[in-house]
Amino acid sequence: MRRKYSWPLLTVCVVALVSLVLTDSGELWGQRTGGQALVLAGGDSYIFRLQLQQGIEQDYTECVGLGSSNAIEEAIRLTNAGVVFTEKTPGTLEWQNITLRRDGPGNPGVWQWRRAMEELNLDMAIQDGTITVLTAGSAEPVAQWSFRDGWAARLTFNGSREELVIVHEGLERTGGEGGPPPARR
Repeated sequence: MRRKYSWPLLTVCVVALVSLVLTDSGELWGQRTGGQALVLAGGDSYIFRLQLQQGIEQDYTECVGLGSSNAIEEAIRLTNAGVVFTEKTPGTLEWQNITLRRDGPGNPGVWQWRRAMEELNLDMAIQDGTITVLTAGSAEPVAQWSFRDGWAARLTFNGSREELVIVHEGLERTGGEGGPPPARR
């Protein structure tokens, strides 16, 4: 590119960048706005209902981390023909932390659950629970997961958003639409 075109191009880029920064809503393209619930194709939104074994229940508008992963172990191998290749095998199983978010402060029982971990009252702090996905305005579950030995690793309230992070020892999809696979005979 010739030098005489560099300055105008640089100027246009700087102006575009400054205008993006000045009009930024704090969200990237494709993200939801203002902490609203995920909107489904039909215009409905999800509610994520947390239920703990000791009777605490709270609804959230966002949920991430319902899953697991395995580390990938790699080993260099050599075939009889002298070909070197990488063999990949499953490694350590890791459960993802579950993060739940909602607008406004939630159930005081959730805060007491977190407080039990702060005080190392493990009998109260470590609980089994479920997360049920509902369509807003419906009591019919869309999906449900149960976690084992969960504890509140973090609970924060920033401005108008509450965020709860749950660490657990196992997760299983237990119901809802599609439900668990049928048992083998």
